[in-house]
Amino acid sequence: MGSRCRVRFDARAPDFLEWGRVELVVRRIVGSFGVFIGLLLTGVGLLACAPELGVDWGGERTLELLAREADRAFNAMGGPPLEEISRSSLFESSLRFAWLPIGVLMGVVGFTWARRGQPEPPSFAETLSPVTGAVPQTRRARRLLLKSAASLRKRGAFEEAAEMLWHGGELDRAADYFIESDELLRAAEIRQDQNRFTEAAELYVQAGDFESAGRVFAEQEEWSHAAECLEKAQVFSGAAELYEKAELWSRAAECYGAVEFSQQAADCWVKAENWGAAAEALEGVFGEQIAKAKSDPDEWKALQRRARQMAALFQRAERSAAGLPFLEAAHCWHEAGELAQALERPTEAADFFSRAGRLDDAAEALRRTGDKASAARLLGDHHREAGRLSEAAECLREAGDLGEAGDLYRQLEKFDQAGACYAEQGDWSSAAEMYRAGDDRPRAAECYERAGCMTEAAECWALEGQFLKEAELLLAAGEFLRAGEGYHREGRDEEAISALQQVAPDDVGRAKAAALLADIFHARGQLSLAILQLEHAVGEGEVERSSLPGFYALAGLLEEEGHASRALEIYEKILAVDYGYQDVQGRLARLKALVAENAGISGGGVEAAAAEHSEASLAEALSREGGRYQILGELGRGGMGIVYKAQDTALDRVVAFKVLPDTVKENPQAVTNFMREARAAAKLNHPSIVTVYDTGEQDGHYYIAMEYVDGTTIKEILRRKGKISAAGILHVTVQICEALAYAHEKKLAHRDIKPANMMWTRDKKAKIMDFGLAKVVEEVRNHTTVVAGTPYYMSPEQTLGKNVDLRTDIYSLGATMFEMATGTVPFKEGNIPYHHVHTPAPDVRAMRPDLPLVIVHMIQRCLAKDPADRYQSAREILDEIRGSIAQA
Repeated sequence: MGSRCRVRFDARAPDFLEWGRVELVVRRIVGSFGVFIGLLLTGVGLLACAPELGVDWGGERTLELLAREADRAFNAMGGPPLEEISRSSLFESSLRFAWLPIGVLMGVVGFTWARRGQPEPPSFAETLSPVTGAVPQTRRARRLLLKSAASLRKRGAFEEAAEMLWHGGELDRAADYFIESDELLRAAEIRQDQNRFTEAAELYVQAGDFESAGRVFAEQEEWSHAAECLEKAQVFSGAAELYEKAELWSRAAECYGAVEFSQQAADCWVKAENWGAAAEALEGVFGEQIAKAKSDPDEWKALQRRARQMAALFQRAERSAAGLPFLEAAHCWHEAGELAQALERPTEAADFFSRAGRLDDAAEALRRTGDKASAARLLGDHHREAGRLSEAAECLREAGDLGEAGDLYRQLEKFDQAGACYAEQGDWSSAAEMYRAGDDRPRAAECYERAGCMTEAAECWALEGQFLKEAELLLAAGEFLRAGEGYHREGRDEEAISALQQVAPDDVGRAKAAALLADIFHARGQLSLAILQLEHAVGEGEVERSSLPGFYALAGLLEEEGHASRALEIYEKILAVDYGYQDVQGRLARLKALVAENAGISGGGVEAAAAEHSEASLAEALSREGGRYQILGELGRGGMGIVYKAQDTALDRVVAFKVLPDTVKENPQAVTNFMREARAAAKLNHPSIVTVYDTGEQDGHYYIAMEYVDGTTIKEILRRKGKISAAGILHVTVQICEALAYAHEKKLAHRDIKPANMMWTRDKKAKIMDFGLAKVVEEVRNHTTVVAGTPYYMSPEQTLGKNVDLRTDIYSLGATMFEMATGTVPFKEGNIPYHHVHTPAPDVRAMRPDLPLVIVHMIQRCLAKDPADRYQSAREILDEIRGSIAQA
């Protein structure tokens, strides 16, 4: 469109241009006049409003200069002075505030009118000072400004002079004046606005504003200077970051440490290769972390990483020992062991390696300390846990743990080595069992002898065909009947007679011993002695099944001696007990015929003429000494000795007083075990357990004083009645289980539960006797005069000689319940130990169909071969019984 206009008015262009020039001149004149009037009115308005504007000193001076210039211009035009105009009523009224905006408006309109059509001049902003925003001054005004500032400076008003110069845009001089007036911060700000950053930062430093100085240095990427300034300003975290940028790691670490940024401090110390300081910086972090890690597995793993890091740092700082406590606290056992080993602290290394499961290394560390036994023991335990029993046994033997080594060899069925270990330990009984299991009977016999187990030693010699040695050992064991039989078989009748005459009158084998003596005397032609011996053996008691051999032999001798009537009488008594006993019927018929044939003829009987010689009884000796316990009478005899009814004179009560045989004194170990077990049993206090009151020694005899129970044994009841009712079985079982549960909770096993060890009182209460003493029965009984019975009630593990626990009593209880239900034991014939280990128990229902199923089930479960298949406690049996009763 512009080009078309130029074409259209091209012919008139000169006139148009001329008219444009005139218009431009007019506009300039009018515009200039408007600007002049506007400046004039603005000056007047400023003078009129100056008191209310609150302009500072420098601004007021500038306005004054402008007002004077306007006044001179106005005077040149012939007008009155501005000062008079300003003091007129018009200016003293409120209208004085309107002159300033009117003047500004006219100035702007005039300036715009004059500028229309002209090239755009520089913007107002471009004419301003970049710092102060002051309007650019004329050369005259600048000179006036500098002169005024110099005048103020001479008067000592440095700060006012500096402010005037700053407002006037004279920044350099203003900064210099501010420095002279010690206004260093103002000077620094001016230098910073001038982009003279180094000078600004130095001025901030001089003024003590280190933080601002640091920030200025940081903007210029002068990291070290910036960091130093922030450090002085105690802005440690910022200083640390800047030190890091300057790669001044030690200074950065110190600043991080000042604000307890331990991890960052440690990282910087690492970069500074100050390993010890890095580790020490982490100690605080470690202490905080360990408190959290105890309940958080992830935190614990992080803690272990931290401990390993600290140990590595201490090691690089050549302070390895300082890292050990941290590894130990974090349970870094492997690394702790390695470090302790490197520090030549083998005892600690062994402990750490052991905790880490590195038992080989732990053992090696112990060897370095010279403790070879502990090293071997540690390796032995390691091999045993790994199932390497042979290696474990060798190590344990080297460590001197001979008992454990022997146990392992026994599991491996290396009986010779097991026996050697037990023998070296002095456990002769176990050694003998091992040698016997390995068919090394001579060595087994020797060990049995040293253990005081003469009966077992005799059995070993018998298996070797050494019958004379067997008899000698049986005699030493007090097995007088068997010793006499052995001597008799070997043709050593003198020794046989000596042994057989030592059989006690109340011994169950007395009749058999008398019969054998009678045979010996008869063979030697000494019939009177034979008859006398038999009469003394059988006495005047009634003929019983157990005494039939003695009475039969006596009748035969009487018949041979011609005492037909007496023989006839005995034969009749024998037939009354056992009608089919041997050839008694034929002998009786023959004697009756002989008596009938010789009717009226009487024969003289043989009277015993030999005087009886005996020593005072043990009971009389004990009572005569006047000790605490006075014997009132004998209650019975058994494998553990003689039991008397006695009076406790100290506490004035009747007790059962059990005295061990004198031969027990020959085995100190048996005595020690006996006393220990008795004291343990004395701690039991239960209504179904016979209470042990006291144990000790009186008049050279070892004894146990127990609760006197007025009643009989379950065994005796079974002997008389044959079996017990189902209700009676449950009644007895409940009481026995309550006693066992109580004792088992005290960690004490009986080991010999059987009817003979259960008392039945007159008020129908069951009580267990000899609690805890069965463990030493084997040692004690070999010094008594009673032959040990067949182990009808022993559990499979007890039969095999294994380590037994409380469940062995459960098995024995099952065998006892079987006998109470049927009148006989589960295994009565054949190889009893073999049956207990391998043969299933007979079906009790086949022997007693009416037995309740709950009792049948309990018996079957109690008699399980594997302890894990039995009841695990007596309390469990009680719960089942009570549950069944409740259901019924």
